[in-house]
Order: sequence, then C-alpha cells, then structure tokens
Amino acid sequence: MFSKYLTIYLSTVIVMSVLLATLVLRFKLAASRFLIMLVLLLVILPLPIGYFYFIYVDSLPEVSVPDLTGLRLEEAMKRVAVLRLKGRHVGNVYDMKYPEGYVVSQRPEAGRKVKVGRMVNLIASSGKRRVIVPNLLGRPESQAEAVLAAGGLMLGEITRDYTPEIDPDIVLGQNPLPGEEVAVETRVAITISSQQQNETAAVSSEGQSGPVEQPSVTEPEQKGGFRLWW
Repeated sequence: MFSKYLTIYLSTVIVMSVLLATLVLRFKLAASRFLIMLVLLLVILPLPIGYFYFIYVDSLPEVSVPDLTGLRLEEAMKRVAVLRLKGRHVGNVYDMKYPEGYVVSQRPEAGRKVKVGRMVNLIASSGKRRVIVPNLLGRPESQAEAVLAAGGLMLGEITRDYTPEIDPDIVLGQNPLPGEEVAVETRVAITISSQQQNETAAVSSEGQSGPVEQPSVTEPEQKGGFRLWW
C-alpha cells in the first residue's frame, strides 16, 4: 500500500512542478514569497490527502454489486443494505418488460467490485407507456386496426349490429371510449354496422314480417255432421 501511495505522491509532485515551471518561464515570473509558498503547498498538501484516502477509503473492504434488475424497488433497497451498500431511487422510465415499481437498471452494474458504503443508483419501471384512445366512430372497419396500431393499441373483439339505415362495416361503438388514457398495447373492442340480421333474428323473421296468426281451435264435429254449440 505504501509503494502505491508513494508512486501517486511523486507523480503528483512532478506534474505540478512541471506546470509551475512552465508558468514561470512563459510569464517570466520572478521568484517571490508567494511562489515559494505555492511550491511548498504543492509538495506538502498531497501528504495529508493521501493519508486520509488510504486510511479511510482504500482500506475499506470490497463487495460485489448484486443483480437488482427485475426486483421490486423495496426489495432491491433491502438487498443492497445487507451488503452495506446504499440504494438510491433516481428515476422512473416506461418499460414493457417489468411491471410498475420494479428495478429496470442499476449503476454500478451487477458483478462490479465496489467499496462498502458505495451508492447504487436504481431506475424503476413506471409501467407501460400510456396513450390516448383515438376516435374510431364513423370510420370504416378497414381503417380501425391501422389507426389503433399507429397509437400503440391493438384491435380487440369485433361485434356486429344490424343497422340497415347505415352503410355496412362502419364503426358504431368502441370500448375503451375515445379520449380515455390506457396502457400501450391495450385491445380496443368495436361494434360495426351490418345489413344482415343475426342468426336469431333471421330465424324469427322467416315468413311474414308481422306476428303469425294462429288458427282458431273449434270443437270437433260429431259424427253424423252435427256441431255441438255447448
């Protein structure tokens, strides 16, 4: 440890001496009390700085930074505390892979050797990016999927509603509604117009369009051609 410290110290003194000599020669500075004090300061100052560094910093044990990605933020904080490191939440980002509140990235990286007490910065997921649902009402069905895809959404269930007064395949309704804020990749269900009745309606509409009259039931005639009236 001492040889390492001595090497750093001598290197610092040499570099500062060269810089100081360059300034003296360039600006033709005369030797003065200020210049002498500056030289002494450059020679002496690294001594206490180096001492405190090697005693209180370099002598600290090293630990390996654990992999915290994919952990809940609170769990990650506990994990680094056990290793005598300090966890710090530094921000959030939208992320498709991890749910909201889970660690997305870290600095220093997992596996890196650091001194005890080192700060580990954590970035958490804020969930999927949220988007505004576009207005599909009145659009043809053929345009709905493209409009949704442009906004990061997906086409969901398609139902048909018998509306003979409207052109077929026109969007009549949607869920979620236009203007709602939803997570990206949410499926939007739509109802489109149709000029064909559904199966149930088609069966009930066979024959007459109005109610079907049932034949009146009369008492059977007696043999011999007589009808009973009571």
